[in-house]
Amino acid sequence: MYHFHPDNSNPTQQVFDTDALLEKRESVSCCAVRNQVPRRGLTLVELMMAMAISSILIVALGGIVTATQSAWKHTQSIEDSQAQVTATFDRIKMMVAQAGVYQVSGQPPQVGLAVVTRPWNYVDIPDTLVVWSGGRNGGISDNGTLTRLPKINELLIYTVDPGDPHNLVEIALPGDTTEIDFKSSSFKNIIRSAINSADAESALLCNRLKKSQFYLGGAPWGPSTANLLFGIIKSPSDSSLSGVSPGTSQWINLPWPQGAASASSGLRQFSIYYEAHIEVAEQTSLNEANSTTALPFFGSCSRLYAYTP
Repeated sequence: MYHFHPDNSNPTQQVFDTDALLEKRESVSCCAVRNQVPRRGLTLVELMMAMAISSILIVALGGIVTATQSAWKHTQSIEDSQAQVTATFDRIKMMVAQAGVYQVSGQPPQVGLAVVTRPWNYVDIPDTLVVWSGGRNGGISDNGTLTRLPKINELLIYTVDPGDPHNLVEIALPGDTTEIDFKSSSFKNIIRSAINSADAESALLCNRLKKSQFYLGGAPWGPSTANLLFGIIKSPSDSSLSGVSPGTSQWINLPWPQGAASASSGLRQFSIYYEAHIEVAEQTSLNEANSTTALPFFGSCSRLYAYTP
């Protein structure tokens, strides 16, 4: 026992019991201590399994993203190709509908539409369409049946670009006023010369034509060409009209469109059809020639006119 005397005059004023104080301090200390739960980390096996699962998920998500991007690019490429084809075919259709008609020297009327072939490896390819439209702005048909020959500067030529088979172009020669007859035997040669003329002005319509090339022994053989075709169907045909006189039963029974015929004239139709194989992607070394990814596109249009021999 220890007796504390702050004032010597009164030694018994305050007395502290140290044993009781120590007991209280120990009880407080015991109450302040928290129950500790033993903790442990991941084992090596658990960590490796977690990493493996995470890697699988990352690879799977990456594959999904890559596939989605590839599908989007492919769809976008097809839409771009479709847009080019639609614009090209609409342009051709508009000009064909405005093709002029002429009649000279008592001959039957002739519509200004023709398909010209080009030799390719001993084969004639009908890859050129000639339209007498009056030029790039058209309008020649508004003048009715003309009594003169067409002029070269009034023609539009749809064909493969001589410098790049992937391109479909519209060619005009605004500076050439030479007359030309669609029935002439030299018509094809004149058109081929005009296409390669230095005065020819080309407007690009499509730059995704499929290019075809023969290979012999692994090396290119002969010139390349584009997969582009034009054709004409005449109703009635030239052979049907040959030797048939107007006003006869044979004349009336000819296959006139909509049966529109009289004793002196009939409604004749020139139907133009075309086929183009278009790449669905921009030009690369993989689709430079003989591509297997090109898609075929087809179109047609017609020109009706009064046929009076």
